[in-house]
Amino acid sequence: MAEMSGESEDNGAAGSKPKDFDIAYMTDSDGLNPPMPPTSDASAGDGDVESAEQPRHHRRRRRMSAQHIRRIRRRRRIRRALIAFGVLVALLAAAGAWFAWSAVKTKNEVQQAVVVASGMQDALESGDTATLNAKMDEFSVHASAAYAQTSSVLWKAASHVPYYGDDVRAVRTAVTAMENISSQAMPAMKQASGALNLKDISVKDGVIDVSALSKSAEPLQRADDVIEDADRDLTGAPTPHVTQVADAMEQAKNYLHTLSGMVHDMNVAAQVVPKMLANDGQTRTYLILAQTNSEIRPGGGLPGSWGVMTVTNGKVEMQPFVSGGKIPWFDEPVVDLTAEERTLFTDKLGRVAVDVNFTPDFPRTGVIAKALWKAHAGQDVDGVIAIDPVFLQNMLKVSGGVTLQDGVTLDGTNAAQYLLSQVYADKPEDQQDEYFSAAAAASFTQIMSHSSDAKAFLKALATSVSQGHMKVWSAHEDEQELLLNTPISGALKTDASTPELGVYFSDITQSKMDWYLKRKVTMTFDGTAANGANQYTVHVKLTNMMTADQVASTPQYVLGDQLEGIPDGGIKTAMYAYAPAGVRLVDWKASDGSSYDGLAVHDTLTVGVKTVLLAPGESYECTMHVQTAPGVQTPLSLTQTPQIEGRTD
Repeated sequence: MAEMSGESEDNGAAGSKPKDFDIAYMTDSDGLNPPMPPTSDASAGDGDVESAEQPRHHRRRRRMSAQHIRRIRRRRRIRRALIAFGVLVALLAAAGAWFAWSAVKTKNEVQQAVVVASGMQDALESGDTATLNAKMDEFSVHASAAYAQTSSVLWKAASHVPYYGDDVRAVRTAVTAMENISSQAMPAMKQASGALNLKDISVKDGVIDVSALSKSAEPLQRADDVIEDADRDLTGAPTPHVTQVADAMEQAKNYLHTLSGMVHDMNVAAQVVPKMLANDGQTRTYLILAQTNSEIRPGGGLPGSWGVMTVTNGKVEMQPFVSGGKIPWFDEPVVDLTAEERTLFTDKLGRVAVDVNFTPDFPRTGVIAKALWKAHAGQDVDGVIAIDPVFLQNMLKVSGGVTLQDGVTLDGTNAAQYLLSQVYADKPEDQQDEYFSAAAAASFTQIMSHSSDAKAFLKALATSVSQGHMKVWSAHEDEQELLLNTPISGALKTDASTPELGVYFSDITQSKMDWYLKRKVTMTFDGTAANGANQYTVHVKLTNMMTADQVASTPQYVLGDQLEGIPDGGIKTAMYAYAPAGVRLVDWKASDGSSYDGLAVHDTLTVGVKTVLLAPGESYECTMHVQTAPGVQTPLSLTQTPQIEGRTD
């Protein structure tokens, strides 16, 4: 009994230990040993000590060390962590698979939207609103589908992933920009359909009716604001690391930038054109500079004929043109010239009528021409419009040809060639200025009176503007401010955020030889520097196309005065390369190893200057490397002195 009592005491002592005591006993080192079940042997009676003690002895446990307990618990924690990690990996794999599927779908939708945007541009240019509306609806479908994908929580989370987060943010920015265009700009553009399809615009009997533009001004302004904001957001988006993503983003940027420019130009036209056409019943007076590109100037050609055009309620009337050569030279510039202008162009820029476009900045030409005409004729003008024979040829394709007093017919196939080359062989030198004036007046009158196809008229006009053959400056500050950011203004770009490289040429020979000067200027994108500046290579090639046989048969007036010993048939040209705003020209190397002659500054822009003399058949080539200001994502644009048709290849 005492023995049993002692054993009972042991059991009681065991019962007094903490609950986790039992789990601290094991029969081996691999794990915990669960307690033995109580015996169910019926022969073990209360008095049978041996039978009762044997099971108890078999159930006795060995207590583990604290170190072993910690090891066991650590193993448990590791198992739980591994299980949790496995679940996490599975979830991430599932999320990754979904994200990959979503990314592919988004990419396809964006690509489709970009393709549709290209069709929208074509429809805008042609005034086909039926196609435009269909394209806008299609664009909205793709933009909305892409936006639905990229607005998910997973895309938002992915945008914070190091390195590739830039790619995700770039895509989300592009898609959001397209969605904003779809939901806000497209409805406004549909509202402006009267202006876009040109159905209410006409040119007939010298009257230009643009009533639809006035009605569409407000919705076009809304569309312009939305698309401009979207363009700015996309331009400022991070540059993707993945090449395929970067290429797709670049394509989207280019298309959106082009679309933004087109809508902006339409908006400006809706705001400005009705005013310039004096739809308010007042009369506007404009000075017309008819240029000849056979003697090139940076802004176009020598302004050999000056005429006045009046407009009242859209009714256009031409006054007689006068020869620029008959406007006397002034002793002093008619406006204050800057030291930069005097250095680059001499003070003849402000004194001589045929030199007012020595500068490539047409707004400056407009100011000088207005002041010079006022000093000469005593007449104020509301603006200045520059045109050339290529402009006349583009427009005569629409209006039909015009026959001059001598029986020569100028039309959409021969106007440029005749007025820039053949006329010098047909007319004596003392009759040429008057002939140019008469030809310009007759052609302009024909264009204004017989261009009944408004779509064709405006398309030809747009072509001339994009090629630099027509430029407009308004003396009214509010109108000029709107015109400044459009191609028709011919203004230098001095804002680093809209980078532009300008390559301009000016005749030094004082001849009419530039019909024979073949010019080719190309630009390629090289990549982005470590400081974020976009780098470009620019190649210029000039060739004197005249042959020795042609020299012998060409009038001396065309060959020039052999200034500074220039031989007959030689072409001497000044080339001005304007670096983008905020940066300098990186380098300039000609095929003969030479560089530019010198550097100057014009209106904050760095200018490289080079003088080239070419004998018949001779060429000059140079390669320039330029870059935009660091961090500027807007593609670099190239502008140059307008080309003469037939001398561009």
